[in-house]
Amino acid sequence: MKTAHLFLAYLSLLTLCLCVCPSRTAKSEAEVLMRWKSSLSSSASLESWSVNNISNHCRWIGIRCNDEGSVSGIDLPVAGLAGTLDLFHFTSLLNLTTFNLSGNYLNGSIPAALGNLTSLTLLDLSANLFSGGIPPEIGRLTELRYLSFSNNYMVGEIPYQIGNMRKVRFLDLGSNHFETPDWSRFPTFPFLTHLNLHYNELNLEFPHFITTCLNLTFLDLSVNTFTGQIPESLFTNLLKLEYLDLSINGFQGPLSTNITNLSKLKGLLLGDNYFSGNILDTVSLIPSLQILELYNNSLIGEIPPSIGLLTNLRTLALGMNRFNSSIPRELGLCNKLTELDLSRNSLSGPLPPSLSNLGNLSLLDLSYNSLTGEILTSFVTSWRKLIALEIEDNEFSEELPSEIGLLTNLNYLFLYNNSFSGTIPPEIGNLQNLSALYLFTNNFSGAELEKKCFLCLGNN
Repeated sequence: MKTAHLFLAYLSLLTLCLCVCPSRTAKSEAEVLMRWKSSLSSSASLESWSVNNISNHCRWIGIRCNDEGSVSGIDLPVAGLAGTLDLFHFTSLLNLTTFNLSGNYLNGSIPAALGNLTSLTLLDLSANLFSGGIPPEIGRLTELRYLSFSNNYMVGEIPYQIGNMRKVRFLDLGSNHFETPDWSRFPTFPFLTHLNLHYNELNLEFPHFITTCLNLTFLDLSVNTFTGQIPESLFTNLLKLEYLDLSINGFQGPLSTNITNLSKLKGLLLGDNYFSGNILDTVSLIPSLQILELYNNSLIGEIPPSIGLLTNLRTLALGMNRFNSSIPRELGLCNKLTELDLSRNSLSGPLPPSLSNLGNLSLLDLSYNSLTGEILTSFVTSWRKLIALEIEDNEFSEELPSEIGLLTNLNYLFLYNNSFSGTIPPEIGNLQNLSALYLFTNNFSGAELEKKCFLCLGNN
């Protein structure tokens, strides 16, 4: 009988524990959050986080709980929070699966204790003021699918322990001061689709592990100091790429003929490197391209007529190279273009009449070439959306068409260092949005020159 009573008492105690413990845990989590809130220098958005409302912490702003009432998500992007994570007690919130504090004013270092949140699938601390390095303990977060530390002031080598995150799909470490690690210690990331290492202090050659991430659709290594050639394995392995940005680095060599394997590319940005040779016709066999930037390299020869096959182009930037052909008439087939930059080359000859088909242009820069002929009326009447027209330092001649006054969206009109003649059309006074107008070193005539220029800029 005594044994039976003891057993019943044990069951009662166990039942009581099961009922009470979750609520105690929930209260403990709420108290931890309150302590962190009190450490912040700015937390006005957390007004609902109150000791008077501690039993309803699952309804606090930015807090999500699981079915047991335990905190499983903290989502406070752009909440005006200022302070540090020093008093955030990670070990008391082990059920967190999402932790998003992006777009705030949080500073200091990332605590190593963050590695205790082993259930996390999303971690976003981007666009804050964090400094210091990424703690190696980050490698314990093996369930992560999404990780972003972008737009902070973080330093040091990228820890190889990130390689433990075999499930990660989105990895963004861009816009920091990270330095080059031993890339050979990084494995493949079989599910990775988005990798951004933009604007850091990374150097040496292209990281080999990237070419083994076969599901990548987005890759941005721009604004670093990488050197050497792009490995051929990028063009043979990363067949799902839609966006490739390697601009503002020290890459060199010719463009690979295997680039056509990247048939899904929408953005190819290779500007400001040391690429050489010709633009291959093969580039024109990627019909999905919307952005093609090859500016400030050492490319030579002609702009191939096959460029006209890229009918989905929005941006074409080939400036600051050594092209020495005429502008192909086939370029007029790219009628979705909004930005066209062919400046600072050795292009010659007149503008092909087909350029009047480019009615969506907002920026046209043909400056610093040897282009000749006149600016046709059909060009001006078609380019009504232009905000910037820069054709200075060429050999254009004849009179400006009076229809130039139709370009009422213009902010910048640079015509200097040409051989334009005749009088400046009075209609140029209609360009009330101009911020800069440069007409010097031409053959304009007429006493009204100064007055007309004043009319253009008088309201700015």
